Amino acid sequence: MGCSYVVKNEHHLVYSRPKYGMDKFVVVRGYNIHYVEAGEGQPILLIPGAFSTYRHWNRVIPYLSKHYRLLCLDYLGIGDSDKPRSGFGYTIEEQTDLIAGMIEKLEIPRIHILGVSYGGAIALNFAARYPERVGKVVSIEGNGIRHQNLPYRPLKDFLRWPVVGEVPIGVIRSGLADRLITKSVMGKAWGQMSDIEREEVIEIVSQNNKTASRLSWYRISRTIEGSRDFTDQAKTIQSPVLYLYGGNSTYHDMAMTNAEFLKTHLPNVKIVRFDDGIHDLELQKPEEVAALVLEFLVKNEKNGRNAFNSDAQISR
Repeated sequence: MGCSYVVKNEHHLVYSRPKYGMDKFVVVRGYNIHYVEAGEGQPILLIPGAFSTYRHWNRVIPYLSKHYRLLCLDYLGIGDSDKPRSGFGYTIEEQTDLIAGMIEKLEIPRIHILGVSYGGAIALNFAARYPERVGKVVSIEGNGIRHQNLPYRPLKDFLRWPVVGEVPIGVIRSGLADRLITKSVMGKAWGQMSDIEREEVIEIVSQNNKTASRLSWYRISRTIEGSRDFTDQAKTIQSPVLYLYGGNSTYHDMAMTNAEFLKTHLPNVKIVRFDDGIHDLELQKPEEVAALVLEFLVKNEKNGRNAFNSDAQISR
């Protein structure tokens, strides 16, 4: 059983069963999109970061699924979703449009969105371009504006070549580099983790890597260059936004620039900075992230759409 890195997953195969929830598929514009559904209640769409599958939310799902219906997405190009070689550029706006089609197909009139990194950028793009379809937005280091510090540059240089690029992808799929990649993802947080936590995150990263596709990963690595600048559109976001970022993040400067931009231009935004936080806060601090998300959603339900415009700093 497993779709691995097939271009078209017409038979809706999955590489491995989810730890939480149930595998589901929806076909939008001819593309097979995989997601895992868990919990009940108001819906939240969870969008992982670049090169990551829905499993990046595994440490958060147990907390959020007690209160909400979670749709944990494999966006196009990763996991068990299709990985088209042509006709799709993997830009932020293309992914956003496809997600809008997915939500319409599932007959969900309005949905909260939680995204990290690439997924966080998609979440902000969705809020700007489909305001009638989104409730509240949580973006973990999502990029809403252009920034000179472009992520993924070293990886992009390897993946661009069809033959040469298959070598690192082959190593990634083999699992030989799982521990090394996980240590890189976790950065300064690695030394603070227990052995059990390390093994849990290694397993998440390993499952991401097993379905790696060179072409889709390459195009995702170019997303900031290829996507349209929606800085002006981002200024129109009216939905409540919670923006989280880490003081020890590899992309701290980019995240801080986005945080300042959102605080300056949006009427209803809360910024939270974790002093010791890394880029993937959902992996490092799942319980704290979930608590902030739940508080944010409940507070806005009670107090209305313009409940706050503030920031906070969490020190450890």
